[in-house]
Amino acid sequence: MYKWMEWIAKAAGLNLLWILFTLCGFGFLGLFPATVALLMVTRDVKTGNQKGIGASFLNYYVENFIKANAYGYLIMIINIALISLAIQSVHSSVLLTIPIFVVTVLVFMISLYLLPVFTYFHASFLNHLKLSSVMALGHPVVSFVLVSLFALNFGVIFYSRILIAFPILFLFFMVSVSAYFVMVVLLPVFRKYGVSEKAATSNQVSEV
Repeated sequence: MYKWMEWIAKAAGLNLLWILFTLCGFGFLGLFPATVALLMVTRDVKTGNQKGIGASFLNYYVENFIKANAYGYLIMIINIALISLAIQSVHSSVLLTIPIFVVTVLVFMISLYLLPVFTYFHASFLNHLKLSSVMALGHPVVSFVLVSLFALNFGVIFYSRILIAFPILFLFFMVSVSAYFVMVVLLPVFRKYGVSEKAATSNQVSEV
């Protein structure tokens, strides 16, 4: 019972930190650094290497502020452009529509890996992109789980009745619990690519 209560308290605390630091960056500048910090702290908690959660969150947030925004907005711009193109292609020929939809889905799946890979591998953007692509295509079950988790969160956020009925869900648990499940799913995959828990925690893995 004590462990469950401790886990719930950490989840609620991390969720509140994510909201707070997102707002500290005025939303649009804080979203991706706060998400990266959340993933890194969740990784530390999952591997048993966590220190002070608040201090670690702040350190990761500041340390990765510029890169997290660069990665995050690059992901967002590319996906929005492809989704818009896919929607417009519906009125075109099938020969054009199908390839565009396939590329859009593949890029979206790869994008879901990019920030978690960034939190684990100290490498260049091209190496992060390469590894994300290999994982997304080489682990279809994991990719399906990540897409499903994203779709669930997207549905909860944009189906307002859920948040109106259960505002505590977003305030205390939704984002942090999602980050925890992402780490649970991806940690075994990262281990297959030679990332030890100690190396991952220090974020000093050599380029792949």
